[in-house]
Amino acid sequence: MIAGVAIVLASVLMLSLVWGLQHAALTNPPLLGKTAPRLAIETPGGQQVGVWQLQGKPVVLNFWASWCAPCVQEMGVLSNASSARPAVAFVGADNQDTTGGFNSFEQQHPHPYPAGPIVIGSYQAYGVAGLPATFFIDAQGRVVASFAGPLDAPTLDHYLGLISP
Repeated sequence: MIAGVAIVLASVLMLSLVWGLQHAALTNPPLLGKTAPRLAIETPGGQQVGVWQLQGKPVVLNFWASWCAPCVQEMGVLSNASSARPAVAFVGADNQDTTGGFNSFEQQHPHPYPAGPIVIGSYQAYGVAGLPATFFIDAQGRVVASFAGPLDAPTLDHYLGLISP
């Protein structure tokens, strides 16, 4: 009985440690305070949107995929914020997805900001290890903060306060 309890406690401790290390790595990537890596997406209409081309405006860069349930969960929050804050550019970077999955997602979940597969750069350059992952880039093109996991409205508002006046 005591051995069983010890094994369970050790397992919980190890899982907590692993989660904590991963969470810290995702929320504090080495690029904080540095210029955002070059990344561009291609919209369903064929337009390329480069994050670096949006310099002069704060940017919310969200990495997502059609198969990611938490990504679907946060889509409404991102859409509402994008509509409410026209001074901030929102960009959705579809990550490791199929063309069919992306197209289906776009039809089922319309949003007011550009989104598409990554055509220049990579999610690895941002240190993305899980989805969704969101990066907050100031008007000078520097990564100010990042968030791993689905955003809710209060959390998104907090991070938007870091990049927009």
